[in-house]
Amino acid sequence: MRYTYKLTPFFMLLALNGCATLPTGPSVNVLPTSGKSFDVFRAEDATCRQWADQQIGGPAQQTYEKNVATGAVAGTAIGTGLGAAIGSGSGHTGAGALIGAASGLLVGSAVGSDSGRVYGMEAQRRYDNSYIQCMYSYGNQVPGYRPTVVVHQPAVIAPPPPPPAPVAVTPPPPPPTVVTQATIPPVETPLPPPPEVLPDPQLYPPAPEIYVERAPQFIYSPALGLYVAVGVPYDLVYTGAEYFYFYGGRWYRGPYYNGPWVLAVRRYYPPVLLRYNIGRIHHFRDLEFRRYEHDKAHYDGRFHYPEFRRR
Repeated sequence: MRYTYKLTPFFMLLALNGCATLPTGPSVNVLPTSGKSFDVFRAEDATCRQWADQQIGGPAQQTYEKNVATGAVAGTAIGTGLGAAIGSGSGHTGAGALIGAASGLLVGSAVGSDSGRVYGMEAQRRYDNSYIQCMYSYGNQVPGYRPTVVVHQPAVIAPPPPPPAPVAVTPPPPPPTVVTQATIPPVETPLPPPPEVLPDPQLYPPAPEIYVERAPQFIYSPALGLYVAVGVPYDLVYTGAEYFYFYGGRWYRGPYYNGPWVLAVRRYYPPVLLRYNIGRIHHFRDLEFRRYEHDKAHYDGRFHYPEFRRR
């Protein structure tokens, strides 16, 4: 009986050691966000507590008690063996075993309690982290975290971009003119200037009228600087303002391609008619017309199409 009294303090220490408790829920303070009802917050809290328990495998208090119980059983077994061995040497095997068991129980419980407390604190930390993550995902106010407020704004349809400004395309320069001996106007002795006074009509009768079924076509000769009629048996030129008709060795002028004609005097002559005779004018006319006939699709010259006029 006296051994029982001697072991009483050990059992009291064991009971006090086993009375240590750890929180069974989160140790952090989480508040509902503004505008959220308390019933919704309670449902979210219960869901997050259950999810946090699943992350650590059970409550922290249960883990602590499991470690204390394991330490107590192991300490008791070891103490009993040591006490019996020591007591057998003094002839008190039973008393030694009892004292060893009590000592092992106390030491094992203390060791298990410390181990369980450490593991329980780690489990509590993991529990709190899981709980905070869960509550934060619901938009609640968590200490140390600033909830992200997502503001849904109506989609703004940007106006279409303005059309690009037109690009000014500079026309390509005209193809270089191949200078040949045929295109270089020869220097000729100008014709003698005609008299300023109209000659006797009997010496220079008026030019005959021109009869064509349609208006003649005029092609521009760069060498002459004026338009020359092609495709008709008449020597007609057009200066851009009036027409000139060569007949009987003289030039006649008129407002239309078929007259009426009057004998031209010096002050009405274009310079080119004073520079070249009718043969050179035929040469430059035929030269330009052959260039047109050679490649009509790419011809870059000019034409003049007067309006058909009946006499």
